Amino acid sequence: MDATRTETPLSSAHAAVGGTVPLLSENHSTLSPARKAWVENVAILLRHKWLILGVCVAVTAGTAWYAFTQMPNYYKARAVVLPARHQGGALDNITSGIAGSLKDLGLSKLGMGGGEDSYTPLSLLQSRELMEKIVREYNYVSIYKEKNIPDAVDDFSKHLDGEQSEEGNFIISFEDTSPRRAAEVANVVVLELNNINTRLAKDEAEHNITAVAARYNRNLSDLDTAEKAFLAFQKKYGIYSLTEQARAEMTAVADLEEQKTAAEIQLENAKKLYGSNSSDVNVYQTTIAELESKLGQMNAGMDEKASSFVPTNVLPEVAIQYLSLMREFEIQSKLKAFLLPAYEEAKLDQEKNLYGFVTLDSATVPVHKSGPHRSIILLAAFIGTAVVMSVVLLLLSGSQELRTNFARDRQRLGI
Repeated sequence: MDATRTETPLSSAHAAVGGTVPLLSENHSTLSPARKAWVENVAILLRHKWLILGVCVAVTAGTAWYAFTQMPNYYKARAVVLPARHQGGALDNITSGIAGSLKDLGLSKLGMGGGEDSYTPLSLLQSRELMEKIVREYNYVSIYKEKNIPDAVDDFSKHLDGEQSEEGNFIISFEDTSPRRAAEVANVVVLELNNINTRLAKDEAEHNITAVAARYNRNLSDLDTAEKAFLAFQKKYGIYSLTEQARAEMTAVADLEEQKTAAEIQLENAKKLYGSNSSDVNVYQTTIAELESKLGQMNAGMDEKASSFVPTNVLPEVAIQYLSLMREFEIQSKLKAFLLPAYEEAKLDQEKNLYGFVTLDSATVPVHKSGPHRSIILLAAFIGTAVVMSVVLLLLSGSQELRTNFARDRQRLGI
């Protein structure tokens, strides 16, 4: 039997780490392919451990030089703001006016464009108008060493942040290489947020006052017509009073007409602000349809009982006419009592400045830096370099083995 020692990749791996190359024993021959590959890879890495360590130290040293000499310190300033507490405007009053009818009709609560959180500091913080104004004012094009305003705004947005705490406060933060400038900019951002909120509120007030004014002027004309017609009827037939039952039912009808008018005003505002296909428009249209249906049912019922509401010596046709005139007068009077305050408040909303947010804590000059975290950067550089070097060495070793096997196969085949 030939006693020549046979060298395998596994034995080569042992030789690579300085050990003797033993003959394949029965235990070695039973190793799985995955186990053999793992041992070979570890042997390759151990053979080049000083190369890996040297490259890691060199890269980490270069990273340390850059981190400590070229990367500036950043300081983060924070301001805490709260939603301002103020009385609701005309839109809020009109919306609350139809809440009772919605509940009676089984409809969900109405909201304007997303509910109470339509204008939060976090949504207004994304305003490009706000960022461009501050970038120009503080010359961040030069600070960030950018060529134009849009690029500087992109850099600025990366350092501007906002979050909402569990208590409901909004934290507006900005980081800069200058601690004093970071605090100044954070406070200016809060001021600009209020300016944008005021402008948006005025835009809504302009849409609202147009719809309310048109409906109010029409109401004045309808009320004047109803008053004259009712007065003429009273003089002609001498009917001046109704039973308490009739008054109660007409008051209920007038209330529903008031809710319907409020919903129509909100519908016009929603169309102007959010478009005809928005969810708010669909909700208002459904509400108006339900109110009209209920009004139709109540009016029909009252007309059928008209003869019981007026003196018995009056003809049924006259009784129905009287009830119709009285009902129109009651409705228009009720609408005027509702629309006049809303109209006056809409005019006030258009003129006053509404602060959407109040500052709980102004931003102060930060003492401690917020970044960069150099120790983490250096640790990541060392570990990352070690991983990359290990992968590269294993790939090179694998490719060298493939070339060796290919050359041996060519020699055997005589190619």
